[in-house]
Amino acid sequence: MKKILVILCLAVALLASCGKKSDPVVAQVYEYKLYASEIQAFLPHGLSQNDSAALVRDYIDNWIKEKLVLHEAEKNLTPKEKNFEKEMQSYRNSLLMSRYYNKLWMKDTANVQISDREISDFAHSLDNRYTVEKEIVRVNYVKIPTKAPTLESVKKILFDENLRKENKETLVQLLGDSIEYLLDDDAWLYLDDLQNEVAFEIDAEKVANNKGAQRIEKTVGDNTILLVILDYRSQRSVNETKEERAAAQMLLMNQRKTQFINQYIQDLYDKAVKEGVVVQ
Repeated sequence: MKKILVILCLAVALLASCGKKSDPVVAQVYEYKLYASEIQAFLPHGLSQNDSAALVRDYIDNWIKEKLVLHEAEKNLTPKEKNFEKEMQSYRNSLLMSRYYNKLWMKDTANVQISDREISDFAHSLDNRYTVEKEIVRVNYVKIPTKAPTLESVKKILFDENLRKENKETLVQLLGDSIEYLLDDDAWLYLDDLQNEVAFEIDAEKVANNKGAQRIEKTVGDNTILLVILDYRSQRSVNETKEERAAAQMLLMNQRKTQFINQYIQDLYDKAVKEGVVVQ
C-alpha cells in the first residue's frame, strides 16, 4: 500500500507537468501497465490538487483490482472457456447487418424526412400512455458514504453545471458499482419515490419556484445524499416540450425504420426463394 501511495504522488506530480514527452508507468500488476497519459485523459479540468489526488487514487485502486481479476481469469479459465471466436463472429455479423441496414435506410432521404404534422399526430397518440398526474422531477442523485475520500470531489463535479455535463464518465468511475446514483439528465422520477429513496422530504413548492437547478446535500445515517434537481412538474404529457417532441420524432423514426428493415428482409427472402438460391 505504501508503494502505491508513493506511485500516486509521483503520478500527480507528473500530471502537473504537461509538456513532457515521456509517458511513465505509474502502476503495474503482473504484465499490465498503467501509464500517466491514461490518468491525464481521465481527470477533469478545474479540480484542486487535493481533489485531483483523490480521483487519481480511486482510479488507480479500481484499475489494480480490475487487472488482478483479469489475471486470475486468464490463469483459471480453460482455453475453451476463453475462446470467444463464436461470440466475436456473431457480434461482427450483427455489426455488419446493422451498418448495411443504416446504409439502405439513409440512401433514400425520404425515409428520414418527417413533417411537423406527423410528429404532432404521433405524439398525441402517445398522450394517454405517457401522461403523468403525480409530481415528477428530473434529477441527478448520488448516495455516498460520508467518510468516502472522494465525497468532496464528487460534490465539486456534481454541483458545478459545466463540470457535471462534461465529466459524467469521470463521476461514474469515481462512484463505482457499490454506490447508488442516477446521472441521467433526461430521466424523470416520481417525487414521492425519490423522497422514499433519500429518506427526507423535498419542498415541492421550493423546487417548482426555483429558476435554476436546485442543489441539496443531506446526511442520512452513515451516508451523504447529493441531489441536483433539474426540473419539476405536477403533470406532464409527451408533447409538451421540444425535448419530448424530439423523443416522439425519434420513436416514430425507429418505428418506420423497423418496418422498412422487416420489409426489406422479407423481399430479399421472397426473391431468393423464387430464384432457387435458398435450399430447404
